[in-house]
Amino acid sequence: MPNIKYINLADLNLPEFEAHKHIDNRQITEISESIKKIGVLEPIIVRKVNKELEIVAGCIRYRAASLAGLKAIPCIEMSLEDEQAEIIKLHENVKRISLDHVDQGNTFIMLREKFGMTEDAISASVGKSTPYVSQHISLITQDSELAAAVKKGSLTFSQARELLTVKNKSQRRHFQRYCENGGATIDLLKTWIRDYNNMQPADSPSDETDTPPNPQIEPRKEYRTCEACDKPVEIGDIRQVLYCPTCHIAIKDAIFEENQKLGPEIPE
Repeated sequence: MPNIKYINLADLNLPEFEAHKHIDNRQITEISESIKKIGVLEPIIVRKVNKELEIVAGCIRYRAASLAGLKAIPCIEMSLEDEQAEIIKLHENVKRISLDHVDQGNTFIMLREKFGMTEDAISASVGKSTPYVSQHISLITQDSELAAAVKKGSLTFSQARELLTVKNKSQRRHFQRYCENGGATIDLLKTWIRDYNNMQPADSPSDETDTPPNPQIEPRKEYRTCEACDKPVEIGDIRQVLYCPTCHIAIKDAIFEENQKLGPEIPE
């Protein structure tokens, strides 16, 4: 049974490397409100570094406890090497407040560069597949603009992963703008990239050249039928609204009744 002891918050130090680069203050506030009512139920993990105590797992709880006005917090002190501490941190972050894809990539890179871990070793340590680790590292190391778009939320990780397969950076940006401005499903993006690759000559260079995008290559348009007016709408212009099944049926019935009142359209 681990020895749990209360340690003053003032005697604890945040780690040098924190996986979460940006923490939502609303989450900290919500946790602090819970702590005010029931306290810190799960101790944080700390270790000695240069005779001082460093937080290994529990930085969010530490911040929330401080916001809640606590003076001390329950802790478990463990003897950990740097590599062990970083792996525990990563498990903690994945379990509690999911790291975004960019923070995951940066953490994988830190494990590789600081501890010399291979992608296979990182994969085994964090319970993710080797391709998953490799793709996240590639996002950070190969295209900072794509990484920034994923961080901002204007691109999904899946879109960025597909865009990385386009070696010509200018063409990649061309497709990226379409994804960000109009939206694109993964299947549609794959179709654009396949069309682009099929139009490339067999002897075209495979490296990341910076030639202008091919003006003949415009992403093909894809349409869906509007449930209200039955007209085709370009997929990038579709608006998604979340309804429960009951409200969805009620709205469709109301639209149907309104269309019945208006009668059929008279062609010009």
